[in-house]
Amino acid sequence: MNFTKWSRRQFLLTSTAVASASILGDSLLRPSTVSAATFTRMDVGNLTASSSQIVSYAKAVTAMKALPSTDPRSWAYQAAIHGTLTPCPCPTSWNTCEHGTAYFWSWHRMYLYYFEKIVRKMSGDYGWALPYWNWQLTSERTLPPMFRSTGSSLYTSNRNPSMNAGTGSLSNSTVDCSVAMADTAYSDAVLDIQGPHGNVHVTVGGWMASVPTSAQDPIFYLHHANVDRLWNIWLAQGGGRVDPLSDATWKAKTYTFFDENGHAVTMTDCDVLRAAQQLNYTYQGEPPQVNEYCLRIILPPWVWQIVAILRLPIPEVQVNSDPVTLPVNLGDKLAQVQKLAVSSERLLLVLDGVYAETQPGITYDVYMGLPAGTASSPDSPFLIGTFSLFGLGVKNEMSHGAKPATFRFAINRAVTEALRQKRNLNITIIPSGPLVGGKPSRVQSKATLHIGSITVAQQTQTARKPAK
Repeated sequence: MNFTKWSRRQFLLTSTAVASASILGDSLLRPSTVSAATFTRMDVGNLTASSSQIVSYAKAVTAMKALPSTDPRSWAYQAAIHGTLTPCPCPTSWNTCEHGTAYFWSWHRMYLYYFEKIVRKMSGDYGWALPYWNWQLTSERTLPPMFRSTGSSLYTSNRNPSMNAGTGSLSNSTVDCSVAMADTAYSDAVLDIQGPHGNVHVTVGGWMASVPTSAQDPIFYLHHANVDRLWNIWLAQGGGRVDPLSDATWKAKTYTFFDENGHAVTMTDCDVLRAAQQLNYTYQGEPPQVNEYCLRIILPPWVWQIVAILRLPIPEVQVNSDPVTLPVNLGDKLAQVQKLAVSSERLLLVLDGVYAETQPGITYDVYMGLPAGTASSPDSPFLIGTFSLFGLGVKNEMSHGAKPATFRFAINRAVTEALRQKRNLNITIIPSGPLVGGKPSRVQSKATLHIGSITVAQQTQTARKPAK
């Protein structure tokens, strides 16, 4: 596919797009962000090692690694944009990734967009589109086979050995996005989606487990393509789901990247609201994309609040490689919690002030009401979720993780089942890693996990008051 020569019709389409962007209040589409074609990002589960998307990607990785690290298109420079261990001051755009913020989805969308353009040029495949790793499908819970081939530039030994061997896989709770997808407020969804996102990072292990090194692994970009796809899917559910179009700061924030010619380019969130129209790509099998415009200030019809019911009186919790069980006594809050558990409102367990000095390198399964002596199970009604430290909570990743992390889990089902069985609501935290041969594996933590506080809370929804 050759885009160097455009037809008159293609020129008119592009001119119309630029004019529309101006009228609607978005930034003008720059020549480097306009294409005459729409690219389809394919599910890597439908590809093989001989598919053009994989062959071209491997070719581009080799070519990018051959460039000097000072070239913004080089593999080293591109990875450093996401994160690096190199002390700063740093070259332009290094260490600019967003985690734990409202910019998580939009920053990574911009990052992938320009990375994709660089791969097209470096591979010579101008029709190339970045595949996505749909790890939500049970058929795609192992690392894609072409990334496990030792003779490929898509392989690295810096991963969990079981994932590279194909014996390791992601558990259901590791990739569970149900909490984020159920959120109707953008501020909640953009934070909750970072839970399963981080779990996949840490479970793949090696370079992927830490922000400063994760983008050195070629699977990083396919992983984030899936996270980007989930943004589209979240919006497409409707029900009041909108991006923060009333937030002037969110809309105006500018980031710098580099195009396929090594030229610095800038983008704002307004430039990436409509992936198909502005960035010329769609995902295989996704629902129709929701088209939003920065000129329109859309306020969600609902306001969500998280109201604490009970803060558990515990000392700081420390978790290493062995399970930890924490007693829960609801006292006079028992009846209230029991009633909320069967209501339409979400009952939450909130872990706050979560951190480790260095990356523990493992994930943590959290149970509520698990009977003493009962084996943990991914099918247990008492399993409320899985979390890991990535992007936040890792103290030695100073530019990314100095801030402690917060995790939220919906506990309606677990509480209802435990009280039905007349069980206590003790919290059990079990260190975990990849499933090996389909079964939980014994893991060794590389650092102590600290949890500052645990709260049982209620998420309430109220109608937004009309503007005066």
